[in-house]
Amino acid sequence: MASISTLSVTGTASTREKVALPDGGVLTVKLVSPDGEVLAASASVAGDGPTPFELSVDAALVPDPDTLRLWAMLRTDVGVWGTPELVTVREELQLSRVDA
Repeated sequence: MASISTLSVTGTASTREKVALPDGGVLTVKLVSPDGEVLAASASVAGDGPTPFELSVDAALVPDPDTLRLWAMLRTDVGVWGTPELVTVREELQLSRVDA
């Protein structure tokens, strides 16, 4: 029997601006296939500073991991930061302020 495995993507997300954000924001990160399908997602409470994330997906759904993309959003009481576009998978996501 063939073994079943998962592909894990881990990293941190932080804002480009050097501002102190209040604790209690929510970081949402999505792992997206080349055709736009969300393969995995997570939401976690963010603190002041880089927030870790981890996503896992069935490896059989990802024939070429280099084609995967990430999308992230950090929602806080003082604003929203995110990746305005899908970005290549990387360990450190730099989020930009999103105008409301």
